[in-house]
Amino acid sequence: MKRKKFLALALAGVMTAATLTACAPLEDLYDWFFGSGSSSASHGSEKGLVRESEELNNKLEPLKAYLGLSETTVSDRAKETLEKVAKEFDAEWLIDGELSTNTAIAALGSIANDLNQQLCVDVMEWPFSSGTAVTDPGHRMIYVGGYEDRGADTGVPSHYSRLTKYSFLKGQLKSLNINDAELYAGTFQKGDKTYAAMVIIF
Repeated sequence: MKRKKFLALALAGVMTAATLTACAPLEDLYDWFFGSGSSSASHGSEKGLVRESEELNNKLEPLKAYLGLSETTVSDRAKETLEKVAKEFDAEWLIDGELSTNTAIAALGSIANDLNQQLCVDVMEWPFSSGTAVTDPGHRMIYVGGYEDRGADTGVPSHYSRLTKYSFLKGQLKSLNINDAELYAGTFQKGDKTYAAMVIIF
């Protein structure tokens, strides 16, 4: 008798599982087995991660030429830096589609300080609209930060962190005779919007 009850319960369990599998989405099944929130946490952990975009890289070619960067390297360090930017990014950094706030300068300055090199960052909504680095680089703002050597009399080099125009960055690279740099660009999602971002390290 006990054996029959056990078999009946086992059969009922199999039928329930089969019904759920046929009718419910996989994420709902995950929550059913492990509790609500587990599935969303697993998938949500991918939010903010940078994804490579061939379309974005192609659109950046004229910008590289504008800056005089004839040689760029897609380095692991540049990718890791862009991942940090995506993680820290807040939509309030942007005003009229470009980096414009002290909050952005402070957050990017912290990332630049860890690099111990010159860092440039731009973030914009994706797909592009007018007034972006690609369509109008001369008038657009970009973040620039790093170490600044003020001479032997001042002691150790100091950090600087600011927003400047692409045209100024172009002149800076030219004056320093820099035509090669580490560069990485990609897209990421925050909230319901997708953003394109680029970092240059030299």
